Amino acid sequence: MKLDRVQMRSTRTTLLLWFGVGGGPAAWALVHVMGYAMGIAQCDQPAGRWQLPVHAWDVGVAAVGLVIGLAAMTVSVRIYFATRGVDNAPPQGRVHFLSVVGLVVNFLAIMIIILDGVGTPLTGLCHQS
Repeated sequence: MKLDRVQMRSTRTTLLLWFGVGGGPAAWALVHVMGYAMGIAQCDQPAGRWQLPVHAWDVGVAAVGLVIGLAAMTVSVRIYFATRGVDNAPPQGRVHFLSVVGLVVNFLAIMIIILDGVGTPLTGLCHQS
């Protein structure tokens, strides 16, 4: 994935760059909101409870989020190596900086998704705090 000056401004590269920056956090948000929603739905009044294996669904959603986060990390790594030798002038310097941001943010999001996917099945549902 060798990027030149013309490709830096292409729509495809821009979309890939922003996926590399925000894909992991968006996946984590999806995992978190879906887990919270399934927990609330499971712990609703007895007549309205779902008859679903909520822990299995939480692990499945976390697995999907992990795949999205890893894909975003891969995009960030590829853009980082493609722009490693460029000067710091825009737009190449900005693209390189955002790839570094994507590396850091996606790493953190992937770790949180893993912790969420492992921790959720180990906890009980519908406990009062």
